[in-house]
Amino acid sequence: MSQSAFPRSKYVAIAMTVLVVAGVIAVAVLRLGGDDAEPRAAATQTTSAAPTTPTPTPEQTTSSPTPSPTPTPTSTASCEGPDTIYNEDGTEQDSLLPDCGIAPVTQPEQEKSGLSLACGGSYPVILYKTTTTGAKTSICGRDSSGADFRLVTQPKGGGPVVDLKGTYESQLDAFVAKDGSTTYSVQAYDGTLLVDKGGRTSKQKSSDWISLDNEPDSD
Repeated sequence: MSQSAFPRSKYVAIAMTVLVVAGVIAVAVLRLGGDDAEPRAAATQTTSAAPTTPTPTPEQTTSSPTPSPTPTPTSTASCEGPDTIYNEDGTEQDSLLPDCGIAPVTQPEQEKSGLSLACGGSYPVILYKTTTTGAKTSICGRDSSGADFRLVTQPKGGGPVVDLKGTYESQLDAFVAKDGSTTYSVQAYDGTLLVDKGGRTSKQKSSDWISLDNEPDSD
């Protein structure tokens, strides 16, 4: 009995040893697996978010206003009269204003009857105007240069308008035009009208004159 019992005890001891070793290995594997999982989770949790671009404030997004262009003043008067001030808005003029009540002529009217004191036709620019004791006179230019002009004069009490080709005499500072034996001269510096008929000269002093180049003046 005692001899058969010993081998059985030996097998039981070996089996127990195998179980213990297997348990130790299982515990070690579990620990290794748990340690490996924790850093991955930690890494996932500590990943920082991507930086965002700050949104501009209303002050930063407001653009500076663009300045509006200054409007160019325009002349409001169409003729010169007692209540009209020459160049009243400060704008450089291309022509003097005609006297109120006198209209510029059209091209057909100019070809038929000549210019009026308001000029017109192919000589639309009023370069100079003077009112003397006996007449009203205008210098009408093709443009504001005064290179090509006509002298237009009319007696104060009415009568026919005289429209003549004119020249500028620099020595006299005068606008000069001839009609046969009669010569008309307007002194540009004071508006005086000289009328020479056959050697006899009458001098008409100006009460009011105005030049496109020299601005208003009067005695």
